[in-house]
Order: sequence, then C-alpha cells, then structure tokens
Amino acid sequence: MTCVSCVARCSCLPTKSFPLPVGQYARVDWISQYLFLAFSQNQRVYPLCHSAVSMEKAKAKKGSSYPQLRPLWVAVFVDILGFTIILPFLPLLASEFTSDPIVLGLLIASNAIFGFFFSTILGKLSDKYGRKPLLLISQAGTVAAFLLLAFSRSLEMLFLARIIDGIFGGQFPISKAIISDVVPPKDRGKQMTNIGVAFTLAAVVGPGIGGMLADIFGIIGPGLLASSVAIFTLAYTWWRYNETLPTMIENPPGWIHAIKEMEATAPDISIIKNTRARYLLLMYAFMVLAAMIFQTTYSLFGSNRLGLTGGQVGILFSAMGAFQVFFRFIVFNRIRKRLGDTKTAMIGIGNYIIAYALLYFVPGFWGMMPVLFYISSCGALARGITVSFASRTVDFRNQGKMMGVTTSIDNLSQIIGPIVGNLLLVEASGLFYVLMLSVLSLLAWVMSFRLPGYEFDEAPRHPSACACKVQVPMHGEHMPRFKSSKP
Repeated sequence: MTCVSCVARCSCLPTKSFPLPVGQYARVDWISQYLFLAFSQNQRVYPLCHSAVSMEKAKAKKGSSYPQLRPLWVAVFVDILGFTIILPFLPLLASEFTSDPIVLGLLIASNAIFGFFFSTILGKLSDKYGRKPLLLISQAGTVAAFLLLAFSRSLEMLFLARIIDGIFGGQFPISKAIISDVVPPKDRGKQMTNIGVAFTLAAVVGPGIGGMLADIFGIIGPGLLASSVAIFTLAYTWWRYNETLPTMIENPPGWIHAIKEMEATAPDISIIKNTRARYLLLMYAFMVLAAMIFQTTYSLFGSNRLGLTGGQVGILFSAMGAFQVFFRFIVFNRIRKRLGDTKTAMIGIGNYIIAYALLYFVPGFWGMMPVLFYISSCGALARGITVSFASRTVDFRNQGKMMGVTTSIDNLSQIIGPIVGNLLLVEASGLFYVLMLSVLSLLAWVMSFRLPGYEFDEAPRHPSACACKVQVPMHGEHMPRFKSSKP
C-alpha cells in the first residue's frame, strides 16, 4: 500500500517513467515499479497519509483472517485428531505381540524416522507439482496407515502401518508451505502459530474419545474412527482447498506477484548454501530438541520426581492445552503487535531457560501446573515465529522444501528426545535433565541475538524522505537491494 500522489510528487526519486493506471506519469524508483505490478493486478491502493490511516487499518483488519486458510485449519485439526485418537493406545496394542522395550521404542519411533527422510522430499515435490496433489497423496497414505493399524494382527503389520504413515507424513510441511503461499511475511508468524493451536486442541479432545471407544470395542474402535476422520480430511481437502502455489495460480495477490518478479531473477540458491537459512535452522533445532525431550518424557519426570499418577498427568496435559489456546488468542497477538516478531521470539526463547530451570524446584502437582503454563507460553511466543522466519530466508521456489526441512528437524527431535530424556532421568533428582533443557534453550537464545540484524520486522524503504511510507514485503535474503540512481 502507498500513496500514489506522494510517489508522483516526490522529486528526490531516481528518474524512471512509466504510465500509472490513473493516467499520471511519475518519476519513480524500483519500489514504485513493483507497486505498479500490484496496480496491474487490480489491487486497490489506499493512501497512508494523514486522513486515510483509518481506511488502511480497516482494510488490514478486514483481510486479517485469510479465508483461503480456513479449509486448511479444518483439515489440519481433523488430521491431528485422528492421529491423537489412536496414538496413545499404540504401546498397549504392541504389548500384545512383544514385551521388549527396545522393539516398542522402535515401533513408536519408526514413524518419525521415515518422516525425517520423506518430509523434505514431499515438500520439495509440492514446490514443483503443486500443494494440493501432494497434500491429497499424503492424506491418502494416512488413511491406508490407519486402516492397516486398526486391523493389525501381528507386530509386522504394526511396523508397516507406522512406516507408511511416516513416508506419507507430508501434511505438516505442506500445510506450512501453504501458509507461506497465502500469508504476507509480516503476518506469517501469527498464522504459523495456529498450527500449534490446532495440534493442542486435537490432542486435548482425541485421547479422551479414543479411550472411550477402546473400552467398548477394543483397539479396532479408535482405529476405525481415526480412519474415518482421515477419510473426511481427504474428501474435505479435495472439495474445499484451492491450489495456492504461486507458479500455478493465474491471478496471485499483488504482493506475491511483486516478490515473484524480484526473486525470479535471483539465482536459485539451495538451503545448504544459504547461510541465513542454516543459522535459523540450527537455532530452531536447539529449541525443538529441548521441547521434544520435555514433551516426550514429562510424564515420566512427574512420576519419578513428584510421584504424580497417570490421572494427574492427564489433567495437567489437558490444562496446559486449554491454557495454550487462551494464550494464543488473548495474549500472543497483543505481545506480537506491540513488540514485533523478532522481539517476541527472543522473549519466548529466553524465557524457556527460566521455565525449564523452575522444573527442578517444583514441589508437587499444584506447583507443576503454573510451570507447565509458563513453558506453554514460551512455545507459543517462539516456535511459530521462528518457522515463519525460516520461510522468509528462501524464495517462493523453495517454500515447500524449507518447511520439509523444519518438519524433518521435528521428526529427528522426536527420535532423539525420548532417548536422551530417559537417560537423563536415571539421575533421581532430575538435575541433569533440567540442565540439559536449559542449556539447549540457552544456545538457541544466544543465537537469537542475530535476529534483529536480519530485519524481519522491517520492509525495504527508500532512504529519501517522503510524505508517505513506501513499503514492499520482504520475503527472503535473495531479494535484490537496488541502489538509487541520480535523477
């Protein structure tokens, strides 16, 4: 958005004339050229000067919901719901065939192991062939895996079901890539956080439903329900979701069109050679590994260290999920609007250090609850925004691949987390366990001090003074930086 009249009047801009749709000719710089691309896509332009500020705010408020993402939120929630309905009963089912703890551990980890390798592949394929085809293929694989799991009569069938689910586990990286397609960079952190909220809501509801069905019908009850939910997700995605990959839609929004024009001329640099991407991924890995160590072993920590029962652990889990939803919709938006994405993420990562350290001093059940709320709020502040930063280090041609890499990091953390956590909990006091969580968070926090230098909260602006703020969305580090020529 910019003020056309201010651009036309500004004599300090370098000479480069072309006709504007309103019939005027202006001396404009490279920023205005890309604004012209938005004009050519029939995007309305509102002035940012004085009397029209309220109009701009109303436009921003009206477009903040991103209706293109509504089918995605339904699909993500229902998909995770099916996963949480059956996953808690997997060890119980597997125990009918083997009592070897190593085999049980491999069975649970097999999904993450194959997801680690295939998430990046599916994300990269979605960059080439479109989000919708790969999303439907992934969901079809989930349906097959759940059906096989429901009717499993041997340990081999259980392993096969988990492996299939890992191979076709592309919903998360593709969903995050869809957000990168639809949402401008400045709002991407907020929408990425919604995936965590969908996961939390489903995780609160799913195990309870699965438990009731398991008591009545056995494992086939939650298995068939999870399969039915996955089939619904597949049908809903096919019916409601429209392709969002910028290279495959006819009339992308103006901000996407401008970014495509700028990035198409830049070399297609791989993630491995992208210094900023590597740095952010390493910071994200430290943060996620600490989170996964805690999430996969906190019930054991509560049992060994505090003597909590299974029912108390379940209450804590549900309360933490409810608090995360409250924090995301009531508190998170206000903090983010006031401080910006960069400071919000740094605060979240830094408070992880304190929150994990407090675990060592927790006296019991009621002391554990506020600490869990504290940890949950740190995750809401940091994780979604960090993923959005990672998406902004690559161009539109590599969004799926980047989101696949972040999902692979999640999967790898799910493999390493339980192993490290169980080893550390051998020490009865839990001191080494708490130290590991805090040290990993400290490493991520120290690395986060480079975030302000990346200027994720800023858009490139012309250095000359002007009556209006001329802005272009910043997408990644490959956006060309042009020097003004003399008028």
